[in-house]
Amino acid sequence: MSLLTVQEIEKSFLESRSVTKPNGTRLRINEAEEINTKQLKDNIWNNPEIRWMRESFQRKMKFDFADSKKFPVMERGFSWKKMANKMGYPNPTFALKEADSGSVFPQVLRAGVQAIVNSMYLTVPTTYEAWTTTVNSDKDTELYAPLHGVSFLREVGKKEQYGESFAAGLDIKLVNRKYGTIFGVEKELLEDDTTGQFAKQASLLGEYCREAMEVIVYAKLAGTFNGGVSASYAQMTVPNTETKPSNEVNGYPYSQSFVGGGSNRPASFGVLTQPNIQTGFIALMNQLNLLGLKMSVDPDTIIVSPKYRFDLAVLLNSSFYPSQVSSTSGTTGQSFAINPIESIAKAVISRFIFNQNGVVNANSAAWYILDSKKPFFVSQMREAATVEQEAPTSGESFNRDVIRFKCSMRGNADFIDPRYCYQGSDGSV
Repeated sequence: MSLLTVQEIEKSFLESRSVTKPNGTRLRINEAEEINTKQLKDNIWNNPEIRWMRESFQRKMKFDFADSKKFPVMERGFSWKKMANKMGYPNPTFALKEADSGSVFPQVLRAGVQAIVNSMYLTVPTTYEAWTTTVNSDKDTELYAPLHGVSFLREVGKKEQYGESFAAGLDIKLVNRKYGTIFGVEKELLEDDTTGQFAKQASLLGEYCREAMEVIVYAKLAGTFNGGVSASYAQMTVPNTETKPSNEVNGYPYSQSFVGGGSNRPASFGVLTQPNIQTGFIALMNQLNLLGLKMSVDPDTIIVSPKYRFDLAVLLNSSFYPSQVSSTSGTTGQSFAINPIESIAKAVISRFIFNQNGVVNANSAAWYILDSKKPFFVSQMREAATVEQEAPTSGESFNRDVIRFKCSMRGNADFIDPRYCYQGSDGSV
């Protein structure tokens, strides 16, 4: 067996992030992901509080701190002293001093850290935008009422009265939850830092805020866990699904018998194989709504952890028999047969896939198939990442010469309708 070259491995990875249209063209990322990314950027820089702070800062300092060219706080070796000396003060020998640096320019410090946090928030790679629908929330609780359509047509005889149709739907709500932390740095370190370490540490605030939403999304995607525990990662706990309708059975959001007869999980979980993937696709394409009618579910995405990254690449990109069973030629999935699932879906790999015990595990065997074109799962964002600086003349800043920043985000994520998602394994198999 010959070894793959680096170029072949890169090609396989790129193809695993794409789908093939009927006309033969490949699409790397679906349009929904680009739309979600744009909504996130608008939510960050055009958030009312951030926009007010940008405008206030611009009036005082004559430039927008979101402009990375004029306010390069993310560059290595950025110096707050040099930044202060560029503010246009009449005394050319002016320099920050230990006694009053934090109180003289609190707006510069906060604006700088906010720019660092937001820049890192946008650049941290995440995967949930590829298949969720981003909702810019403007209230404490968002209400959702997905409808499942009306009853089907029936034959009407001559002079007979038409039957009445009725609709069915769900009435659910999702509360925005708050997450945050406080970052403190010694004033001397802030003044004397020439290595970029302060900027690096501040950037972690943005990185963790972005990863927090990734954790929330995949914790909610996993559904429930053994023993009814909540998902946990580091010091963060994410509750089980909060959008379960009152008339659904236990085990929601995954069930073999939804109201109306639908199903989105097998009788017993299985490993990621070609037959099991085909079973999942068939199950979703036969999905039923609340009224027992066929739903237009067209699965296009498979989600796995790093454990299955290369197995999934082989399954989705091999032209011939990736799941050889016997030497019988011409049989689907066996020797010399074509690969029926080649390019049938795009692969999404996240390091935050939870196992059956509600724990993030790099070797989690959980996997999912879903239709990313439908808004069945929302990532709800109230505040992407907000930074507040403690007053330099009070509290810990005054007592111990520590500059403290509080970083917080508000949001949530959950299912609107899990019938568009199939759980092949919860990680137990």
